[in-house]
Amino acid sequence: TLLIDGWWAYARKIHYFADILMALSWGLACGAAALPYFYVTFFVSMLTHRAQRDTEKCAKKYGELWEAYKKEVPYILIPGLY
Repeated sequence: TLLIDGWWAYARKIHYFADILMALSWGLACGAAALPYFYVTFFVSMLTHRAQRDTEKCAKKYGELWEAYKKEVPYILIPGLY
């Protein structure tokens, strides 16, 4: 079943965006040092790569239903942006 209700009506991986915001807030709480921002940088790259892999797997698994789903929910992480 593909989710098109609640938060998932706005973006297919909206929960990833929430995770990224949480990682960013941890870095911001640590101040101006560069090291805490490594975590959010790593996390963004990991989650965007995972989202791409999921997209490829779902395209194979759901076929035409996946294409219809992508039209219904066009954004991946951030509604209105990406």
